[in-house]
Amino acid sequence: MTTRILLINVHSSCNAGDAALTEVTLEQLQANIPAAKITLSMDDPASHSGDGAVVESLFTWIKQPEGGGRGRWKLASLFWLAPGTLLPILTARISGRPFFRLTPPAWRSTLNAYLQADLVVSKPGGFLYSSGLGLSLLVSLYTMILALAAGKPLYLFPQSIGPFRRGWERWLVRQVLSRARLIMVREEISILELAACGLSRERVQLMPDVAFAFRGAPPAEAAAWRPDLRSFIESRCPLLGITAINWGAQNPTFQHQEAYESACAAAARYFIEKIHGRVIFFPQVWGPFEAQDDRVSARRIARRLADLKSEVLLVDDPVPPRILKSLYGRLDILIGSRMHSNIFALSEGVPVLAIGYQPKTAGIIRMMGLSEWMIPIQETSAETLTQKLDQLWQRRQEVREHIRGIFPELAAGAGEPGRLTAEDYAILQRGNRRAG
Repeated sequence: MTTRILLINVHSSCNAGDAALTEVTLEQLQANIPAAKITLSMDDPASHSGDGAVVESLFTWIKQPEGGGRGRWKLASLFWLAPGTLLPILTARISGRPFFRLTPPAWRSTLNAYLQADLVVSKPGGFLYSSGLGLSLLVSLYTMILALAAGKPLYLFPQSIGPFRRGWERWLVRQVLSRARLIMVREEISILELAACGLSRERVQLMPDVAFAFRGAPPAEAAAWRPDLRSFIESRCPLLGITAINWGAQNPTFQHQEAYESACAAAARYFIEKIHGRVIFFPQVWGPFEAQDDRVSARRIARRLADLKSEVLLVDDPVPPRILKSLYGRLDILIGSRMHSNIFALSEGVPVLAIGYQPKTAGIIRMMGLSEWMIPIQETSAETLTQKLDQLWQRRQEVREHIRGIFPELAAGAGEPGRLTAEDYAILQRGNRRAG
């Protein structure tokens, strides 16, 4: 018998971390629920080329790709979101037939996916936190409210949750998540945030980020991806990888973008001149909005190193996630601003100097016992980053051995969310059959 699953809060395959999380989630659900038929609700449906049918997410209806590269809210659609979605959901529950007269045609396939699903899974990620006026958080939670309104069991794969700045946000998080079947989080920080919202520790399960279970491409496949990159890597020089982030464009309250980029350039220069190495800038994210494109920041940093251009390689093309993870495995050290670039590299046994732009980075690094090698982005300076890079270089073998020691347990835990979801759903089904 087919089990229909709706996977919500899928962002974009232009984000290698998001694409990896989606791929692992699909694999786990299909492995543990063999007859699963999965539909993805995506913010950027055109970017998806993997398994599963795709429908547009709520965000595609109410946000358009303009406005400083961050996207602009469509206020008329935002105002119409609740009546246009809740009316068909509730009428379907009451009468068995959804009333779509007040619902724009473009929204109907997504709402039908909710109505036809047997269970709804919120993809792992880090989207439940305060930002701006709180609209993004509100809409992310509303995707779950629709599942509950439709009477569907809701499961949250490992999430980063918080921080929250407003009382109404904590209240709404408690109201929604307290009705989920399983809440899985990927750091202790998220457990504390949920406790502040009023959710007990017993309701929450701590799991590693599922990207620790993501498999990279075989080395030969990765080496063949781009000949110039292969020759650069095989030069036998020490290799430093850098993933940058244009955080000032995504978060207007961040006023340290210039200092951050200057620090990355200084660290790269130090690695080239003092350690006699080479530096590669990788794009972990290249869209869908311009503000989310890591290459914008990487290009600016690379220009600061123009006098060393023979020792610097800027990878300007999007890299498939499996290839990217394998390429990180060829590095000696990664300076990673994007959290999943750090997880990809750590999974390959590569020491990481993490730059944390959100609490999720600190939480993941702490879980691995590597807090010494994390710098908050607002505290990043040429002096601190270069000093930390030098220290990590001196201790790189020690750190590699530590990573190898803890990785098997992390990888095993990262493979559990699909099994836990399948087991709980089976318990729910048996209870429903008895009640019926």
